[in-house]
Amino acid sequence: MHPSAGTPRTLRVVQYAILCAAAAMILIPVLNIVLSSFKTNEEINRVFTLPSSFNFANYRRVFQSSSVWMNIVNSFLVTGSAIAIAVYATSMAAHTLARRAEAGFQVLYYVFISASMIPIAANLVPLYVLINKLGLVDTRLSIILISAAGAIPMGILLYTGFIKGISRSLEESASLDGCGRIGLFLRIVFPLLRPVTMTYIVISSINVWNDFLMPLLFLRTESKKTITLAVYSYMSEYVNDWGAIYALLTIAFLIPVVFFVLNQKHFFGGVTDGAVKM
Repeated sequence: MHPSAGTPRTLRVVQYAILCAAAAMILIPVLNIVLSSFKTNEEINRVFTLPSSFNFANYRRVFQSSSVWMNIVNSFLVTGSAIAIAVYATSMAAHTLARRAEAGFQVLYYVFISASMIPIAANLVPLYVLINKLGLVDTRLSIILISAAGAIPMGILLYTGFIKGISRSLEESASLDGCGRIGLFLRIVFPLLRPVTMTYIVISSINVWNDFLMPLLFLRTESKKTITLAVYSYMSEYVNDWGAIYALLTIAFLIPVVFFVLNQKHFFGGVTDGAVKM
């Protein structure tokens, strides 16, 4: 056999080994969290071992707290509202940016994209001052608006590239038939954006759901906190209910995982279509 014939196979083995190692680094801690959620507090110190019995005592203890249900509802409310605002605003803005060739619109496009490169830490102080002056501290609306704004750069990138691949003839025909700009977008353009919209919704929803920093900074009242903050109620300086904490962590990440699994077909379809059109 020629010496170079084995190179592709060797390369594939190395690639698979790297991918398996990366997957293990992600999955092993997750597996430990799930297993620990079924353990007693005495068993939790034995890492990566099976619990003596798979009991749901930790989960029962968590769900007996009425605040946890409210935390879950808050997470759904914040995530759903933020994504709805982001999809509506971003898709319309991207349509304008994709269809206008003037230099000013192109500059605006890059301003949106460059906003995603600004570190979150650099925005915390001015953001808190702004939210405080608006009187929105300790309100769910503050998290909704911040999360929606944070999702805009990625939405502009996805939607603009996708819309550029849509023929203008449909829009021109609708305009000749007397369709206004808003009606043209909602009736003609937006239905065509379904693949990339699903991709955008899946990615952004997971990001908003998992956000910990913004709710930590702006929410004070227990009944307004999201599920990611509910873990704090089981932590103290001296005593931690680790079983309940692991149960809460499992619940917190299991919901977006289920959401992704149910929508993965639309997610990968949107990624593929967007890549082809861009």
